[in-house]
Amino acid sequence: MLQMLSIRDFALIESAYIDFRNGFTAITGETGSGKSLLLDAISSLLGGKSSAMDIRTGAEKYVLEAVWDLGGNLSARQWLAEKGILVSGTELVLRKEFSRDGKSKILINHSLAAAQVLRGLGELLAEVHNQNDQILLLDKSQQLDILDSFGNLYSIRSEVRESFLTYRSLRKRLEELEASHGDRNRKKEILQYQIEEIQSANLKEGEEEELSKEESLLSHGERLSENLEIITGLLSETEDSVLSSFSRILIAAEKMKGIHSDYAELEGALREVYVTLREINTNVQDQKDEIYFSPDRLAHVQGRLDLIQKLKKKYGGSVQEVLLSKRNAENELEALAQNMESKESLEREKKKATEKLAQLCMQLSKARRESLGRFEPRLKSELEALGMPGAGIQVVLRWESSVEGEVESQGKSYLVNESGLDQAEFYFSPNPGEKPRPLRKIASGGEMSRVMLAIKSVLGSNYDGKVLVFDEVDSGLGGEIAMDVAKKLRTLSKTHQILLVTHLQQIAAAADHHLKVSKRITDGRTLSEAEFLGMEERTLELARMISGQNVSRGALDHAKELLKKKAV
Repeated sequence: MLQMLSIRDFALIESAYIDFRNGFTAITGETGSGKSLLLDAISSLLGGKSSAMDIRTGAEKYVLEAVWDLGGNLSARQWLAEKGILVSGTELVLRKEFSRDGKSKILINHSLAAAQVLRGLGELLAEVHNQNDQILLLDKSQQLDILDSFGNLYSIRSEVRESFLTYRSLRKRLEELEASHGDRNRKKEILQYQIEEIQSANLKEGEEEELSKEESLLSHGERLSENLEIITGLLSETEDSVLSSFSRILIAAEKMKGIHSDYAELEGALREVYVTLREINTNVQDQKDEIYFSPDRLAHVQGRLDLIQKLKKKYGGSVQEVLLSKRNAENELEALAQNMESKESLEREKKKATEKLAQLCMQLSKARRESLGRFEPRLKSELEALGMPGAGIQVVLRWESSVEGEVESQGKSYLVNESGLDQAEFYFSPNPGEKPRPLRKIASGGEMSRVMLAIKSVLGSNYDGKVLVFDEVDSGLGGEIAMDVAKKLRTLSKTHQILLVTHLQQIAAAADHHLKVSKRITDGRTLSEAEFLGMEERTLELARMISGQNVSRGALDHAKELLKKKAV
């Protein structure tokens, strides 16, 4: 579980220190208060994207730190042991610093680590779900992953993958061996040239994105500076500037308020506008000071981007694919240099590998079909508990026939990939009597939210120690359906720590703990703060969520009733 999160100079958060608790924590606050910033910080700390735009204005870097208890997360402990990262007891400390120059410093239990290592660990520590996950749920490969997770089939799936990679390697080596010696030498020269060309470029993952951002700033730096200068001049740098004129307006309003109290509201509104204008002026001044323009640097950045584009066009659509091309070329070159096997020997090895692959694929496919008999009724039951009686999901598994298929069955050949023979697709029927159709074609946003939560509930019994983080996946729900979702989240929280940003009072009331995020302005700067609420404060927050800022007696009574029943 996530025990502690420390945030410094991250977007609107100047400083925050949060001791999280086990179970279900609801995160609420007014729109724009910074609720999602907490989840963004967690995501970044787990290996998510990093951007200088997230650094608080005036700061040189943001610093994120978290303490995790790995007592229930065997996968993470094994992963750390394989990487040679020492863990004392079950406590894990993650720390990430990201500077304006794009450099990051990552510490895992006080040892330096690469971003790729952090991403690998982050996938084992938590799952961050938001509306985009509904799009992922429509991906067929994701649907197959869900079924394999439910059936605990990753062990045999891993065997299939290793067997397939072995088969593919043997097939490739045999094809190369069958090529003429002249073709082999020509291939060797091409591979050496490709390796040298990519190696000399010294590419780094993430470099292209940072260079593109820098190019945009450098290309428009002069124009940005001119327009920011115009804004600051009109706001504050002339005698008849907006802020100077506004001071006289405030004086007049204060005099009116002194004459009659009815003008107090007008004076207050004008003062809020004045504070906002001052804040805007300060932000514009900061942005103007940060703009840096150098023709030489722009030329260097553009030249570097041109090189990257050239390599991408030649070797792949991304830097990662270019680097993968280099590794593949190195592997091919090594295979050419060491390939002394005879054609007959390789053919025997390939035949043996094909037979083993077919056996494992059949075994995996059979196990998947057996698990369907348990998965589909479980999912149907969960959907009923979420206010969808009669709804159901049918998982269809297909094999793709092809004359080039690797596995034969009943006189036909079928294609195989790293996941085996099966291709999965979820078919959804929202109402009784309706013909099931592909989930990706018919499910609405609200239905997708509930389907995703139902799937997570079904998989929740296979406890993996991960923290579940939800960012407004209850969007678009309400009434009795929201109550059903609240019940499901409470049930899921018995086996998982859950952090959930929500706007629904029914969901917030069902939580074990309530974290409120609020925004305030201090010295002309906006700050976001987070604090756990006691029972009285929680009642007021729920009442605000029900009726808005003007809390009514009815809203208070309803909030008390929700907390009394714990929304279950």
